[in-house]
Amino acid sequence: MSSGDKTVEVTLRLSKDRYEQIQQAARMEHRPVEDLLDSLIVEGLDIHTSTREILEQVSQGYRARLAREGKLSQSADAVRQELSDLREQIARDLYPG
Repeated sequence: MSSGDKTVEVTLRLSKDRYEQIQQAARMEHRPVEDLLDSLIVEGLDIHTSTREILEQVSQGYRARLAREGKLSQSADAVRQELSDLREQIARDLYPG
């Protein structure tokens, strides 16, 4: 972090085992615990944001497909039943008898 960045001091409660794990990782990376914690938080936020964006894109794609198929107004129960029927049909086709 550059010296021009504004920072806020935060108190964090961790289990002793978790803190020891963080200390060990910081020693292995030859960096202060505070720097490692900052990096872990930033990486976690990035992953969280990326995951949410991916799920939103998948959801938008699924809604668009339902709209193209004229099924957007279909109830969740009807969609689940249709998917269940499709799964059963595929199972019958792949594993007859």
